[in-house]
Amino acid sequence: MISLKKNDKIIVVVAIAVILTASIGIALYTSPKPTTPPPPSSGEKTFDVIRTERNGSLNTISEFSAKKTPYETVVNISEGNLKTITFNLSWIDDRTTFFGRRGLDTLSLEVITPDQQVYDASNISAAKTKEGHILLTVPVDTIRPPETPIKANDIQSAQAKLLQKPYYDDTWTGKDIKITVSVHIGELRILKKIRDKGNDFDLKISYQYYNCILKKDTTKDTGFDNDTPPEDPWANQEIPPYMSMIISTGCGRFV
Repeated sequence: MISLKKNDKIIVVVAIAVILTASIGIALYTSPKPTTPPPPSSGEKTFDVIRTERNGSLNTISEFSAKKTPYETVVNISEGNLKTITFNLSWIDDRTTFFGRRGLDTLSLEVITPDQQVYDASNISAAKTKEGHILLTVPVDTIRPPETPIKANDIQSAQAKLLQKPYYDDTWTGKDIKITVSVHIGELRILKKIRDKGNDFDLKISYQYYNCILKKDTTKDTGFDNDTPPEDPWANQEIPPYMSMIISTGCGRFV
């Protein structure tokens, strides 16, 4: 049996105490749970909606309205999101007396919208010039599309949503708008009244509508970038003090 010197016994006792302390510390140490990275999102992106007002028009209607047979027609507008429709009727009275001061005709314009609302107006030809005008504006405003951003996975999906309410309304799109132009003869004398068959006229139809387009806002993307490596949950964790103590001790001297 090897006898140990007093100094060696002290060293052995200290080493054993260090090892026991480290073992107890390791046993009691509870490692922190690693942080779980957030799951990838569905890849939704935000698309801003830009709303503008635009103008359109139909071909001018140049026709004749007889005194006993009003002119009737039907028109339709292919655009959606209509705001207003304006009817501009103009004519020149072709038969008057006393230098255009008598026998002036009165023309009337009637419009029946797709929702069966009736709008009408009348006007008499002007003295001297014999010209006549009727300006009739029909308010539509079936929908005023919002500028609320659209969330979608891609631009195709966003475009599909843009063609649905509340961004798009086709209530009047391609629907019949009935128009009637009638003439009331101003001549009082029988012979002149018989000769006045009616009037030529021009009818111009213009309209305002809302146009919406998409603008992708890349600063609002919420997609998860899969190319970014997940954060190392141990990167910012400190080494347990018991392990540091073991590494820094001179236990190698007992090997």
